[in-house]
Amino acid sequence: MTNEPPQTDSKHQTDLLDVLQRRREYCRAMLELSRRQTGLIDDEKFAELLQLIVQKQRVLEHLAELGQTFGGIVDFWKSARDRLAADTRSKCQAAIDDAESLLAESMALEKQGTEALSQRRDETQDRLKEIGEESNGLAGFGSSPPRPRFLDTSG
Repeated sequence: MTNEPPQTDSKHQTDLLDVLQRRREYCRAMLELSRRQTGLIDDEKFAELLQLIVQKQRVLEHLAELGQTFGGIVDFWKSARDRLAADTRSKCQAAIDDAESLLAESMALEKQGTEALSQRRDETQDRLKEIGEESNGLAGFGSSPPRPRFLDTSG
């Protein structure tokens, strides 16, 4: 008699592997969208950026749905991995590792994008402040704004 844990049935193994592989593909899609986002930020194409963010939201929703598979994919993986056939366990672990790597790269791009947008926001605020100070300097010409000088008021 062996002390090996009982195998998880082949349907669960196939389903788990399928879910983890789909998760990896969604993570790959997220990385591609993050790369495109970086380009849109660099090119200051903010209308297109908003459309891309909607696409990213859809991918995140799909990832969240997959996360709920088996009553919670992470908990299921932790409880089932030791009962999987070695080949399936290896494939599942590879899918998890790939997905985590893709997500880490996406997160790094997200951080860069956030920093770039924050810098642009700060630069815009500084410029608006300068413009406000310049317009306040015009107040030295009198208590009211200058009147147009070439209006025909003789009517």
